[in-house]
Amino acid sequence: MPTITTNDTDKVQVEISSNLLSHLLNSGLLHCGDCKCLNANAKTIIWHNLLASSTSCDTHDGEEILCA
Repeated sequence: MPTITTNDTDKVQVEISSNLLSHLLNSGLLHCGDCKCLNANAKTIIWHNLLASSTSCDTHDGEEILCA
């Protein structure tokens, strides 16, 4: 797969479903520091998804751990 390089000033704005946002956060493919809320509705949805992903339980070696 070819590598795409960009500089730090390249930005895009995309619209994704809250379900996809949850999946990306829970899988670790997207981190909260990578998100920026562009309006009040986006802020509500992102904060709800961040809270849900940080309080979801996972198991490691038989023990429940919090995902962050």
